[in-house]
Amino acid sequence: MAALAGGLGAGLLLVAAVALVAESGLLVGVVLPGISVTVGLGVLAGTGAVPGVAAGATAVVAGAAGPSLGYWRARRGGPAALRGGRGMPAAAARVLRLAERRPVLAVVLGQWFAVVRTLVPRVTSRVLPYHRFAAVSIPVAATWGLVTFTLGCLLARGSTTAARVVAAQQVTADVLLAALLLAVAGAAVHTVVRRRARDRDRHTP
Repeated sequence: MAALAGGLGAGLLLVAAVALVAESGLLVGVVLPGISVTVGLGVLAGTGAVPGVAAGATAVVAGAAGPSLGYWRARRGGPAALRGGRGMPAAAARVLRLAERRPVLAVVLGQWFAVVRTLVPRVTSRVLPYHRFAAVSIPVAATWGLVTFTLGCLLARGSTTAARVVAAQQVTADVLLAALLLAVAGAAVHTVVRRRARDRDRHTP
């Protein structure tokens, strides 16, 4: 029975690690619940379902590894839509250009917000060499993993303050995801309208 419990615990940690790396390392991460994973690990550790040290290490290491994966994927040919804001609505393009102008600040602040956490490594990969990116991203992302894991541990002990913080983070994540989806939809509509206009002009005698 102990072996079964240990196997299940190891499996949970592996799944959590993959989800955390994917959340900031892959573009699909914009819809993945990164903070829910680290908070969940804390809750599991707080209730004794998984070893606390191993769960905390998973939150810290996987949380820090994801942004580096996103950085290198962008350096090796990231989506054109994230390069200089081409093809994006004006407001979204301004945000991306701001991240390019203040890349270190973007890395520090972006880690604490869902959706932004996925996009910032890709945007800043254009203007920061990896050694500078890593020097900021790894400690900040590791701190994020530890802080959110600790929130989960506090939740397991019934902390109402931790519950409010997690709820506020979730609301922020939902708002940012909705804004991103609207931006993508706006860009798609703008592209379709522009192509139709070009087609009409081409067929107009």
